[in-house]
Amino acid sequence: MADTAMNLVSPAQLDIIDGLRGLGMSNYVALPQLAVVGDQSSGKSSVLESFSELPFPRDSGLCTRFVTQIIFRRGSTTSIKVSIIPGPDRSPQEANKLRGYVKDGLSALTSKEFLDILHAVCKLMGIPGPSQCLGSGQATFSDDILSIELCGPDKQNLSIIDIPGIFRTPTEGVTTVNDMDLVRRMMMHHIKDERTIILAVIPSNTDIATQEILSIAKKLDPKGLRTLGVLTKPDLIDKGGEENVVSLVEGKRNPLRLGYCIVRNRGQSELSSDADTRHRTEKDFFSTEPWSRLDRDRVGTPALQRRLQELLVSITRREFPKVQAQIFQRLSTSRKHLEDLGADRESADQQRRFLLEMSHNFQDVANCALDAYYSRHTVFGSIPELRIATLAVERMERFAKDIETLGHTVDFESGDGEDEATRSPASGFMPSNGSEAGAENPHLEYPELADLISTNGVAPEPSDSNILEWIGEEYRKARGFGLATIGPSILPTIWQEQSKNWEGLTLTYIADIVFFVHDFTCKALAHVCPDEGVRSGLWSVLQERLVDRYRAAVNHVEFIIRVERFGTPLTTNRYFNENLQKCRIDRLEKLLETHTELQKDPTPWQSRNQIVRLDRIKQSMAMDNSEHTIQDIHDILESYYQVARKRFVDTVCMQGVDFYLLTGPTSPLRIFETAFVSELSATQLDLIAGEDISTKQLRKNLKNEIDALEKGKKLLRA
Repeated sequence: MADTAMNLVSPAQLDIIDGLRGLGMSNYVALPQLAVVGDQSSGKSSVLESFSELPFPRDSGLCTRFVTQIIFRRGSTTSIKVSIIPGPDRSPQEANKLRGYVKDGLSALTSKEFLDILHAVCKLMGIPGPSQCLGSGQATFSDDILSIELCGPDKQNLSIIDIPGIFRTPTEGVTTVNDMDLVRRMMMHHIKDERTIILAVIPSNTDIATQEILSIAKKLDPKGLRTLGVLTKPDLIDKGGEENVVSLVEGKRNPLRLGYCIVRNRGQSELSSDADTRHRTEKDFFSTEPWSRLDRDRVGTPALQRRLQELLVSITRREFPKVQAQIFQRLSTSRKHLEDLGADRESADQQRRFLLEMSHNFQDVANCALDAYYSRHTVFGSIPELRIATLAVERMERFAKDIETLGHTVDFESGDGEDEATRSPASGFMPSNGSEAGAENPHLEYPELADLISTNGVAPEPSDSNILEWIGEEYRKARGFGLATIGPSILPTIWQEQSKNWEGLTLTYIADIVFFVHDFTCKALAHVCPDEGVRSGLWSVLQERLVDRYRAAVNHVEFIIRVERFGTPLTTNRYFNENLQKCRIDRLEKLLETHTELQKDPTPWQSRNQIVRLDRIKQSMAMDNSEHTIQDIHDILESYYQVARKRFVDTVCMQGVDFYLLTGPTSPLRIFETAFVSELSATQLDLIAGEDISTKQLRKNLKNEIDALEKGKKLLRA
C-alpha cells in the first residue's frame, strides 16, 4: 500500500519539502509534516528509535530539550547525515555557526559516536547534554532543530519531527514554569497548521481520558482529519485492561478519524537487543490474544511506518502546489515590507545616504512648488498648502493692495485710486487687514513661531478729513524760526505720520509668508519622510535653523521699514518730478475751472467762448506764505508717497519675501539639502536617522526571512 502511495507522488517533492525545512522555511510557511507529540515518558523517543534504529540514550532527558527531525530516504548506499537547523530568533552569526555543524558521510553510528554527536550539538545550542546538569547561563530548552537524515536501500521516504514532551509540574533545579510554557509554545507552533499530521503518542497503561494531548489535538483539529493516535507500552497494561485498549484500536471508544496504531517498544531489560530481535519480539507479542484480533495494518512498527508514509504522501501531494505559491507570495510581501522600511540605516554612511536621498526628494518638491510645476508630483493635488508659489503670489497682490488702500493715514486731496469705492468690498477686493496665519491661531500648530508671527496688523481706514488742514496742523507743530518755508524736519515728520500704517501691514504680510514656508516645510517633510520617528528627529535639528532664517527675513523687512519711514526721504525716480508737476497742474486746472465763464458780448464775427478773468484768479490765489507752504508740502508728500509706496512694496516682496524666504540661497527652503546633511555629526545622524530597536529587529527578521524564502524559491525552481 505504501508503494502504491509513493507512485502517486514524486520522491523529489518529499526531498524538496525536507530541503525547505532545512532552510528554516517552516518558520514562515507551513510545510507538510508528521509531528510526534505527547507527555514526557509517553514513549515518543522509543517510537523514533524503532523507526530510525538509532541508539538514543535512555533516561537522559535528551529528547525533551529540542525538536528532532528524522528524514528517511531510499538510496542505493547507506549514509547518515547530522545537522542543525537554527531557530528563528538566532542572529545571523549564531545561525551560520549552527549551520556550520554537519556530520556527513557516516555509514553507521555506535552508541558512543551518537552520544558524542549529541553532546556537541547540545553545546552549540547552549543547553545541557545527555546526563548533564543545567549550567549557569544555560537554557533548558532550545528552539533549534536537530536534523538526522538516514539514507539506504531499506528506507522508505518519510520525515518525522519529535517535539519535546509536555509536562505539568516543574522539576526543581531542572525545569521551571517558564520552561513548561516554552515547551507548550514549541508544540503549538509545530502542530497548529493544517498541513501537520498530529501523531498523538499515548501510553496504553494510562487512562486515555487523562491524556491532555488528545484534548489539545481536538481543539486544533476538531474534525479529526489530521490526528492519528499512537498507543505505546501495551506490555505494561495491568491484567484485564487489554480489552479497553483493543476497543480503542477498533474504533469502538474515543474514535479518531485516522484511527489508532499500536506498537511495542523495547523495555529496560531489552536495551541491548538488536533491531531484528526487537521486531521479532514485537511481532510475537501482537500474535497473542487479544492483540491477534486486531487489523494487521494497525499493529506493529512496520504497519505504523506504512501508515505514516501514506499520510505524508497524501498531504504532500495535496499541499505541494499551495506551498510553492505561498512561498512566492510570502517572498513578494516580505520584500515589500523591507522596501517600506527604506534603506539600511545601521552605519553613519548608510544614515547619511538615507538623509541625502530624502533631502534630494525634498528639494525636488520645493523646486517644483516654487516654479508652480504642480503636475510633476501628485502630492500638490492632495495637499494644497504645498502650492507655495501660488499662495505667495496671491498674498503679495493683497499686500500691494493693502498698502495702496490702507497704508496712508489721511486721504490725499486728489484721492487718485484711493477713494471709498476702491476700498469697498463691492469692487471685488477685500483687504486682508490682519494676519491670515493669525486667523487660525498658528501658535497652537507651530508654537516655535510665536515670537515671529504678528497677529496685530490691523490698520485703520484712512481718514477722509481735509488733508490740508491736517498738514497745516502738523506744519504748525513743527515749524521753527525763519521764513515760512518747508523746514528740514517738517516733511519727514509728516511723512512718518502718513506712512505709519505700513509697519503693521508689512509685518502681517511677512508673518503670513513665514507661516506658508513653515507649513510647507512641515508638510513636505511628512511627504518625503513617512517615518514619524525620523521626521521628528530631523525636525528638531531643522527647527532652530528655520526660525533663525525667518528672523533674518523679519529683521530685514524691519530694516526696510526703518529706511523708508525714518530715513531721509530720497529718490532719483523721474516720476517724482512728473507727479509733483502733475499735482501742481491739477490744482491750477481746478482753480481755472472754478473761475471759468462764458464770454459776454462777443463781436459779430466771434463765437461765445469760455474765458477766465485774470483779476478773479489773482484774488483766488491770494494767500499767505503758510498756505503756500502747506500746499507745497501736500504736493511733495503725495508725489513722493506714490513713488515710495511702489518702491517699498517691490523691495519688501523682492528682498524680504522672495530672496530671504523663498528663492534666495539662504532661504529656509534651502536648509535641508546636501550641505546640511554632509555637516551632520555621527551622533546627530544616529539621533535623526538611526532605527529604533524594534525597527532594527524587524529589518533583521525580514532579511533572514527573505534570505530563506529566496533559497526556497531557488530550490523549488531547481
